[in-house]
Amino acid sequence: MEKFLLTLGLSTFFLFILGVLSRFVKIPTIIAFILAGIVAGRFLHEDITIERLSEIGIVLLFFYLGLEFNIARAVDVSKRIWVVGLLDIIFNFGAISVLLLILGFDTVIAFLGGAIAYASSSAITSKVIVDEKRIANPETEMILGLMVFEDIVAPVMLAILAGLLSGGKLEPISFGIIIFKVLAVFSFVILIAMTMKDKISTFIERFLNEDIFILFAFGLLISFAGFTYYIGLSEALGAFLIGMLISESGKAEEVERVLFSIRDLAVAIFFFVFGSNIVFSPEFFTLQNVIILILMVVVSIVGKVLTGYIGGQIYGLSKKASLTAGFSIVNRGEFSIVISKFSPASFVPLFGVYTFTMAFIGTFFIQYAPKLAKMIFKPKNKGGKISYEYPKV
Repeated sequence: MEKFLLTLGLSTFFLFILGVLSRFVKIPTIIAFILAGIVAGRFLHEDITIERLSEIGIVLLFFYLGLEFNIARAVDVSKRIWVVGLLDIIFNFGAISVLLLILGFDTVIAFLGGAIAYASSSAITSKVIVDEKRIANPETEMILGLMVFEDIVAPVMLAILAGLLSGGKLEPISFGIIIFKVLAVFSFVILIAMTMKDKISTFIERFLNEDIFILFAFGLLISFAGFTYYIGLSEALGAFLIGMLISESGKAEEVERVLFSIRDLAVAIFFFVFGSNIVFSPEFFTLQNVIILILMVVVSIVGKVLTGYIGGQIYGLSKKASLTAGFSIVNRGEFSIVISKFSPASFVPLFGVYTFTMAFIGTFFIQYAPKLAKMIFKPKNKGGKISYEYPKV
């Protein structure tokens, strides 16, 4: 107990210091927390209590993502962004899965790697866009729409992979059972949301200002997350759906404020613990692992840039704005981290180092995306008018 209290206290104080320093060097706090975990990793591997606290961070992170969606918004975003979203799945999940299959990985592990490489980091992307005052930029609407699309798809992808990895084989029957479970859980939550949203809203309004309300909200969240985990799906999916349920009642902002402090602590510890599981040992850096890592990083960068560039033009953006969008979504983060925790132990170092590398590289890509796009599509003055000189294909 004494060791746990000392470890937790020093860790959170360390995270505070790094959070302050990250503002001065203008990097997302996520990167700072992961770096802290890497540095302190050798001291934390045996502390199971810290690990459990980080699991609560996963649940709260996905719960807050769910609060951003009611059913109508999820459907509306899907209608407007589905073509770009489909390109995103093909160029990222599909490309990395095929790459790993070619390199000789097992089918389930290849799909796991594809899922890890699929989603950009909503946390990093939204933070940099706000910090750099790019909200009004033409490409921002498409970028945020794609983040929403990924936020909807990734929990489902996570649930399917959790079921497959627990079973160990990719068989039609087991895959069908997992899909059935996902559809059943979604249908149940949507049914409750559509038939009882007014009653839920009234209940929340009645107890919101009571000290005991946090017990209800936290208990409901953890219980349903535990239920989805119990039936062979992921706890993240359960948390996401409870967030959607509360959002449908119209009380998302009120509930978000109640759990705000708990979320920030647990999520910070989650990224910290993830960093502690990344092993930069000499044994990892074999020629084979380095080649695999480089290939994954290169394909991942190209995949996201193509998604933004081609998808942006389909969406109606200019070539320059589309390329800016592509550079802005290179980063990976929270989804990759959560999915990588399902990896068999032998693959944790590879996928962990990959996720950190993409988060680090992607942070600089998004910060300098407008300048990079401007360098490629150089403005040229013709007759007093500014036009863009596009590279010849």
